[in-house]
Amino acid sequence: MNTHQQVEPPLSEHDEEVCISIFRSVMRTHHDLHTLGASIAADFSLHIAELNVIDMLGKLGPITMGELSRATFISPSNTTHTVKKLESSGLVARQRLVASERKVEVSLTTKGAQLFKTCYPRILTTVEHLLEQRLSASERTVLAQLLNKLSG
Repeated sequence: MNTHQQVEPPLSEHDEEVCISIFRSVMRTHHDLHTLGASIAADFSLHIAELNVIDMLGKLGPITMGELSRATFISPSNTTHTVKKLESSGLVARQRLVASERKVEVSLTTKGAQLFKTCYPRILTTVEHLLEQRLSASERTVLAQLLNKLSG
């Protein structure tokens, strides 16, 4: 065990303020978007994780459980739980892939696809409205580019 930790020089007051401002703004925005998503999900009698799965499957089509977990940022065990719940509601179907006994593919059922066609425009409109209230079109473009760069 290394008992000597390298100590970074302290940030300037300005750099510290910038870091904290970015952190707080991203967290506040995450909270706002999560709250909007939870409200939309509730309108469809879903939890936000379920809406997230419906949304991803609607956009990506059939994918493996692992791919779904990564796309939705839901842990593998919670993805399994969420998919089982959606499967029992008739919204998704699971099928073991012939090429691999371990991989399971998930897809929307007809009922799930109909739900996606109803809820996706609502998600898009709600997020678009929030963004339009706070940012100009050019600011939204720049923000998307910067967030992609930051998360990439």
